[in-house]
Amino acid sequence: MGDPACWLDQLCPDCAAMLDAPEPGAISVTCWRCGATVHFGDEGPRVTNRKK
Repeated sequence: MGDPACWLDQLCPDCAAMLDAPEPGAISVTCWRCGATVHFGDEGPRVTNRKK
């Protein structure tokens, strides 16, 4: 049937854009599309700051 969607945790939870990989040692990244700060944790990405 195909490969599992293992890339789903690389999408912005707010706008579904593909996120850039965080710098080595970084635990968060800013979404290029919506500006949200996305934190990478044990349970997947979560938004910790939204642009208004």
